[in-house]
Amino acid sequence: MIDLHDIKEIVANLKERIEVETRHSYLQRYMETPSIDEDKILLLNSICEDLLLPKEQLENYIVTTMLVQQALDTHESVPNRLSYSDERMRSQQLAVLAGDYFSGLYYKLLAQVSDINFIRVLAEGIKEVNEAKIYLYQMDNEDIDKLFTCVTTVESAIFQKIVKSFQIKKWEELILNFLLLKRLLHEREQYLENGNSILFKTLKKIVFHQEKQVQEAEVMIVFNRQLSYVTKKLEQFLATNPKMNSMLLNRVNELRFEGASISMNKIVEEG
Repeated sequence: MIDLHDIKEIVANLKERIEVETRHSYLQRYMETPSIDEDKILLLNSICEDLLLPKEQLENYIVTTMLVQQALDTHESVPNRLSYSDERMRSQQLAVLAGDYFSGLYYKLLAQVSDINFIRVLAEGIKEVNEAKIYLYQMDNEDIDKLFTCVTTVESAIFQKIVKSFQIKKWEELILNFLLLKRLLHEREQYLENGNSILFKTLKKIVFHQEKQVQEAEVMIVFNRQLSYVTKKLEQFLATNPKMNSMLLNRVNELRFEGASISMNKIVEEG
């Protein structure tokens, strides 16, 4: 198995290549450079360790998948309520165009190597993500489980399509819960900092609809139940599937401990 130093170097090199591919002088001038999720690069690289494919092909898969992710993340950064100031409107329009630009890049790269099958795999994942986003952003949900299922799909559908395509099912459980836990922790941070969380907005609507007299604290209780559930699912996965590179294992444990700590603190407070 590749040692920790080598994995860090691989992830750094892949991130640099993605940055080079997405670099555009006009976009850099007028909008904030989209962040590249190193955890997702690490996860993709770890998955690809199981595939007996040439290095260049594996790197192309990782880079093109991350370009798709960049496109989806950039489109998601556009507020669902538009502001009509000239500067704000231009920023929103650029975010949409940047997402389209990143999408075009991944099609170009895969077309260059004539990998039609992988284009199809990613296209199916994009379709599922966009369908889940429509449901999520409509905010007319009445089912908590459906809400979290949609968030899971948004975060992991692309990755799930890849592992199913290559028939490496051992990664499915980790992908689902690792990426969902990342999203839950991010949404919680956004909610506590500025209240700007689509997940909490929708969750509030569901909880307040079900219980007219419910306190806002009840929303956090419902959220923490899900956080605790996902954390335990990751713990169960690690107990039965210990074989993964050390860098990914460390990162999974960091998030798991963070989730468990938050859940435990809330249980103590409620008690």
